[in-house]
Amino acid sequence: MAELAEPSLRSRDVLIRVSASSINIDDIHFAEGTFYGGLPLGPRPKPHAPVTPGSDVAGVVVAVGRHVQSVQVGDAVFGVQLPFRRGGAWAELCAVDERWITRKPEHVSFRDAAACGVSGLVALFAMNAMKIRAGQQIVILGVTGGIGTIAAQLAIRAGAKVIGVCGTRNIDRAYRLGCSLVMDYSQGPWDHLLREHGITSVDRVLDLVGGRHNERMGQSILQHHGAYVTVVGPERFVGDRRLGWTGILANLAHVGYRSISSYFRGPRYILTGPGLNAGKQLPNIAAAASAGVLPAIDSTVPFELAPIRDALRRAVAHSNTGRIVIEISRTPTPE
Repeated sequence: MAELAEPSLRSRDVLIRVSASSINIDDIHFAEGTFYGGLPLGPRPKPHAPVTPGSDVAGVVVAVGRHVQSVQVGDAVFGVQLPFRRGGAWAELCAVDERWITRKPEHVSFRDAAACGVSGLVALFAMNAMKIRAGQQIVILGVTGGIGTIAAQLAIRAGAKVIGVCGTRNIDRAYRLGCSLVMDYSQGPWDHLLREHGITSVDRVLDLVGGRHNERMGQSILQHHGAYVTVVGPERFVGDRRLGWTGILANLAHVGYRSISSYFRGPRYILTGPGLNAGKQLPNIAAAASAGVLPAIDSTVPFELAPIRDALRRAVAHSNTGRIVIEISRTPTPE
């Protein structure tokens, strides 16, 4: 941890006194240069130019750029700091483009809001890609994670029947979410487990884990006009290791081939995720949060080096269930 100068504001920036942020695995991947296996995106930390990670941000506006119109000093907000900027939200102050924040619902805590931005956007884009209709049956891999819990709640509210896939310790949590059935992946291939329960086909599979083995299982259980929607791709926990350009291009080629070929012969294969204009959807995330659609939170840690280091180790090991929130400031107030 270090003392840095207060962030400077661009014309559409909002300076936020941060109440809370959360740990997204991609925050770590960007800092380590392993995002999607090593794509050269975002600033890399150097001894003379440190990088502050942190995509999710929740706090109070303390200053605004000259062209900002959507919020004002004193507003409680949450949103997403783009990873391409050097100053992330694991800091007392963070300058964020106003297009990537929205007002926090009054009865949603800063802690919950700090876990909503990235998870909510990914879940919402996945839902849009799935085009769910009432009565459809969908499988969500990684249903009890930060993204999965939001996706499951949105799907259930859309009238879908959700089958969750998770580990043994999270089965009860998945049922509490409203899943009609939960498969324990430690008990065998989840497509086989579904058949043992009399389910021979489903309408959609949402993959929040990745891996070609999951793609094969999804292909085997989806009906012809179904869709396999992934936010990860063929590499399980993509970003956990450096693939090199050969591995990255192989993954991209796989995604391209599956996307095009599945368009003609089904079921569809769709890789999705938030785009550069995704900030426009944050008011929808706020509305959902206001209605009670909130991500799972694993734990909250103080803004201190030792507990954050331990939290990062847990995130890298994928041993957390839901988001780990970093409490930056207990009672943010406008200056």
